[in-house]
Amino acid sequence: MTRPGGSVQALLFDLDGTLVDTREANYAAYRDAFAESGHELTPEQFAGTWGRDSRDFIPDLLPGIDPSGVDTIRAAKSRLYAEVLHETSANDALIAFLRLVAPTHRTALVSTAKSGNGRQILDTHGLTPLFDVVVWGDEVTRSKPDPEGYLRALELLGADASASLAFEDSETGRQAALAAGLMVLKVPHF
Repeated sequence: MTRPGGSVQALLFDLDGTLVDTREANYAAYRDAFAESGHELTPEQFAGTWGRDSRDFIPDLLPGIDPSGVDTIRAAKSRLYAEVLHETSANDALIAFLRLVAPTHRTALVSTAKSGNGRQILDTHGLTPLFDVVVWGDEVTRSKPDPEGYLRALELLGADASASLAFEDSETGRQAALAAGLMVLKVPHF
């Protein structure tokens, strides 16, 4: 797939916190999922998890939890998330840019979000048709800050990292993009 577009071959975007502010919705769903399993999750605890995969941060927050306990919380969060999607808000400026460049550049979404919840966010905000490639957190073995998701997206796009640009809000995501050889534009909280 070749598109005209100048020296930038591909634009790769993070989802949570970059294109859509999902902090409150994610916190509410995780808080309730933790509560269903008899655990508390405070806003302060959750703030330290931003940009990380739940497979990594749940055991950090609940030392000694077994893998089935992690899976139970993750499944509950996925189920509860649809109820709080109204608490998400789009980054209108960045999405306007994405809509402008999508017809002339290859685009990818690289997210630690799981495919089920991620698709809900994309559909809610009308973003699904803007991406040539999507790599979800449950489609990679190692999540950000590992570059696996970005490397996979670049391969699927047929793009060179040195001629592509990533948009990220978290330090974890920035590290992943840099490790993949991408230039990174840090997106401030909006």
